[in-house]
Amino acid sequence: MLSIIFSSRVKDNPDENIKGFLDSLYDCGGNQDNVEVILKYDDDDDEKPPQSFFDSYPFNIKVHQWSRGEGRHGIHLDKFYLFTQHDPKAKFIMAGSDDFTFNRYGFIDDILSINDEYAFIGYARPRMELYAPNWRDEQVMNVWKHNEGVSLPCMTTKTLEVLQNWSWQSGEDNWSTLLVILMYANYGMDLWKTIPSFYFRNPTDGTSQYSEGFNNMEMGGNRNPKNPYYFDLVIQQAHNLYLNIKEAQES
Repeated sequence: MLSIIFSSRVKDNPDENIKGFLDSLYDCGGNQDNVEVILKYDDDDDEKPPQSFFDSYPFNIKVHQWSRGEGRHGIHLDKFYLFTQHDPKAKFIMAGSDDFTFNRYGFIDDILSINDEYAFIGYARPRMELYAPNWRDEQVMNVWKHNEGVSLPCMTTKTLEVLQNWSWQSGEDNWSTLLVILMYANYGMDLWKTIPSFYFRNPTDGTSQYSEGFNNMEMGGNRNPKNPYYFDLVIQQAHNLYLNIKEAQES
């Protein structure tokens, strides 16, 4: 099973399109046996769809609701809690967003066919060989953090269990790309599994972009982490992942 996890908001969010997201998931083969969706809404979002809307789909949709917290950066905190609510049968986790649309039938089966215990999955493999030598250089960073095909990052559940933190308050797509680069740069491991393209991002009016906030770990848009400790934390995550992989290979 694949678990798709994300925070959604209808109120004051013109880019929201949960119906389009869920309809496309169904059209591309989503059913009760192969996928579940785990959502969080803010408790002040009085425009959230009713439970009957979610119950109309042929796959399980778990809806949670709690405080909006500190705004945008709270979505990074939300996802790791939502991860703990996944079905025990879920072998893969995807960080979703309702401003995306799936467009290829069978992509779920492609993901579920991957047998690797530790893997990152997507349609465009990050160019890790190119970025590995100078990944921390600001100019290089501004290239690898964009358009590397991990806007809906997906990985095995076991990978995220070992990492024990989802993105360290940064964007999940940029964080996933950095992990893939670090595993190659530091340990010579290519954990990427490529499947054919299966989604696109909907056009937006730009009102949901980054605003001022206190989160100095955030990476995305035109931001790089102001707190360099972020990189140390992700480097340590990559090391922990490497050690677990080596132990599995030797046992």
